[in-house]
Amino acid sequence: MASIMLGMQTQANQRKKIHLLPESLINKIAAGEVVERPASVVKELVENSLDAGATRISITIEDGGRTLIRIADDGCGIPPEEATLAFSQHATSKVANVEDLFAITTMGFRGEALASIASVSHTTMVTRAAESQQGEGGGVRVEVKDAHVGQAEPCAAAVGTVIEVRDLFYSVPARRKFLKTDATEFSHIYEMVQRTALPHPAVAFTLTHNGRMALELPATSDHRMRVGEALGKELYSELLTVEFKERGIRVSGFAGQPSLARTTAKYQYVFLNGRYIRDATILGAMKEAYRGLIEPASKPVAILFIEMEPSWFDVNVHPQKTEVRFRNSGAVYHAVLAALREKLRSSDLTPQVQTEGRVEGEGGGASWHQVPPSSPQSAAPAPGIEETRKVIADFFRQPEAATQPSLHYGVETTPSPLTDPSRMTVSPPPPAAEDAADKSEARSSGSVFAADDAQRSLTVASQICPGGEAGRFVQLHNAYIVAETGDGILIIDQHALHERILYEELFARVTRGPLEGQRLLLPEVLPIHPRQTAALETVRPLLMELGIEITDFDAGSVAVHTFPSLLSKVSPQEFLRDILDKLMELGGSRSGQLTREELLHEVLDMASCKAAVKAGYPLSHDEIATLLARKEHVERSSNCPHGRPTTLRLTLNDLERQFKRK
Repeated sequence: MASIMLGMQTQANQRKKIHLLPESLINKIAAGEVVERPASVVKELVENSLDAGATRISITIEDGGRTLIRIADDGCGIPPEEATLAFSQHATSKVANVEDLFAITTMGFRGEALASIASVSHTTMVTRAAESQQGEGGGVRVEVKDAHVGQAEPCAAAVGTVIEVRDLFYSVPARRKFLKTDATEFSHIYEMVQRTALPHPAVAFTLTHNGRMALELPATSDHRMRVGEALGKELYSELLTVEFKERGIRVSGFAGQPSLARTTAKYQYVFLNGRYIRDATILGAMKEAYRGLIEPASKPVAILFIEMEPSWFDVNVHPQKTEVRFRNSGAVYHAVLAALREKLRSSDLTPQVQTEGRVEGEGGGASWHQVPPSSPQSAAPAPGIEETRKVIADFFRQPEAATQPSLHYGVETTPSPLTDPSRMTVSPPPPAAEDAADKSEARSSGSVFAADDAQRSLTVASQICPGGEAGRFVQLHNAYIVAETGDGILIIDQHALHERILYEELFARVTRGPLEGQRLLLPEVLPIHPRQTAALETVRPLLMELGIEITDFDAGSVAVHTFPSLLSKVSPQEFLRDILDKLMELGGSRSGQLTREELLHEVLDMASCKAAVKAGYPLSHDEIATLLARKEHVERSSNCPHGRPTTLRLTLNDLERQFKRK
């Protein structure tokens, strides 16, 4: 062993002559960067077709790309005198000088693709330029075998280019061994064709594998249709159209409803001037836009097309051109964030209960899952719909005031968090004469909403069900509220909705100025771990804005002196303990890296959750009306701050189908 090591060291110390690498080896080295797997070949050749102005691109695959990859297009083609030159290293028609590198408007530009692909396969190209009339048929054929480029031979051909790549990696067996199964390699090709087709709806794509059509995308002027056909037709009516422009940056595309969120980022597509990219800045803006609408671990569905001047970014930073470097990444972040937030805030995000089909993995019978709301139907009611309307109307018809307790199945209600001004700062409807004085006093003590909230709760039926009878709602199982709408019913999680209302109100109050703190009769002392001290210092200024004053009590403990009156039903000690635990979970002493907005979200999220009415709490008719009235005046009322839905929609058409009336 010692002799072997000595020999290796002696050989390493020997000086070797500097020499030029042969072109065939240069191309194989380049192929290692450009041609990772069959999908890489398809990507490079399809991008060349797009650069050639093709309106139809046909991709034929055999054995996952090992045996054959054929790309045929109707683009501009290549003149005969340039056909063989196209296989030379760094030969391109897309870049002429240094300035062109900073104004790239094409998908490809390095001139490495054909040379690299041909060096590790048997490649044949048949092409004809639109203006070419040389020879029979006007086309030429070029074959490349064993890295040797043959002569351009005349042949019959239609205008455009057909490239066949056979026996990929035959000359580098080690690379061929690392290929996965045919099914896996084809799945990568399928995904690549999908995302390449998304920003080019005017181009028709077909993908065939082993003689079977796998994907067919006809040319269309409806960009939403292309997205639906490429990613799933069920998305067609479930995406929100995004259109935004700011400081020369245009953001368009489609944002998925929060209920479409996935556990992976598979359905997040970002295109920059038609080029698919993966950029942490943009993905971070997506996540921030959906914060509070989806669960923290979920990923939103979004297909975004960003356009800006080519000189504002550099695409020449990655061999596969999937990464870019922005001149001003902050401007891009804010443009994407503003585009998504503007659309989400102006849209009805209430999910609709789906009553058809089954959720995968569950047993028989129709199961419900969430889908985004569809547009109102203008068609005439189906036969039997009037009977269903009558049943629903009878179910929601409220009894007289004397019999209202029957809504809660005999449970006698007590003042709840919804009418307690310290828990829910919303005024209930005008009370009866005998208790008007008591209710008036309760409304005046600490309420921060406008005085006309009581009137809003009286007219809640006109907001929820235009033209309907007032008061058509009921509490079920002391946890859910069911309310009639013009075309069906809403099912509301009372805790989730109240939590969102409190969150938005606290957020609005903090942005206007510090909350008023109520001094405690006796300070509440909380022991803290030394590791929590840094986290407490991070959040202390924000707690002061919320009306929470904290001082050091002694070694290893702090004292809470003031607490906001809006959270008077929340234990200061428990609240502070949970805040510190959350900060430690987010990074402990590194929580100082969190932005103020992120800290504010965590604190208000916890405060609203603790203060909101809980499931199992019976609510009176007036309390339900107040809660529903506030729903109509709160942003993002479709989801709680954690991202869970607050409301589901069930239409009369769904009921008709379930009862076999249609």
